[in-house]
Amino acid sequence: MSERYTDERRRSFDKVAAAYDAIRPSYPEAAIDDILERSQAVRALEVGAGTGKATVAFARCGLEVHALEPGGNLADILRAKTSGLPVTVEETTFEAFEGSDFDLVYAAQAWHWTDPATRYQKAHAVLREGGALALLMNEKAPLEQSLRDEFDAAYARWFGWDKWDGGYASKVVDMWSTEIEASGLFQNVVVTYVPWTHTYTSDQFVALLDTYSDHAVRPEEQKQGCYAEIKAAIDKRGGRCEIPYVTLAFFALRCD
Repeated sequence: MSERYTDERRRSFDKVAAAYDAIRPSYPEAAIDDILERSQAVRALEVGAGTGKATVAFARCGLEVHALEPGGNLADILRAKTSGLPVTVEETTFEAFEGSDFDLVYAAQAWHWTDPATRYQKAHAVLREGGALALLMNEKAPLEQSLRDEFDAAYARWFGWDKWDGGYASKVVDMWSTEIEASGLFQNVVVTYVPWTHTYTSDQFVALLDTYSDHAVRPEEQKQGCYAEIKAAIDKRGGRCEIPYVTLAFFALRCD
């Protein structure tokens, strides 16, 4: 992937900030509680807070959050949603942030947008001794096979993809656990799995897809063709589909 394409995808979320906030799922309480119990954090730095899907959940539990979000539209929604909560919002990237002495650094669905060359060094530097790093990721579990087959066919026809995403939680766990440990800056990686499901109408599911960066940057003709086929596949099954998820909560202690 070229750097230009990466930047385009990274910026795509801010262009659909309202839709992102309306349709993207949050995170189950069990995953939030797991991180809070392991970290015993009081003061946290959130990386790529978006519209506050995780921010609100953590702050309502009493965590003091300094939330970083470089997108202006996303940050505006974040400020509005966290009014009255122990949250400060700073419009900047993790790489440009200057601060330290946090108990916890966490990212929800955003760590892969940070610079891989420096992200662990940066996280280590902003944490106090005894601090921790946590990552939250919502991954799709395997779909019912006939629906999956129709989705795969639509993506192959319009996007040139071999298959639709979903069912790769084990690969995600292996990849991030290996990377965290290989940094030499964090240790004792623990991963908690929290399965759950969400039901979407066909319109809601297409709206969800359009907030994914790898979809958002596609030409409009390709998107609409693909979305029409996916919507039709759901509509002929009663207009609703149940999507199985698993939330992965990664937790690792800072090497002091």
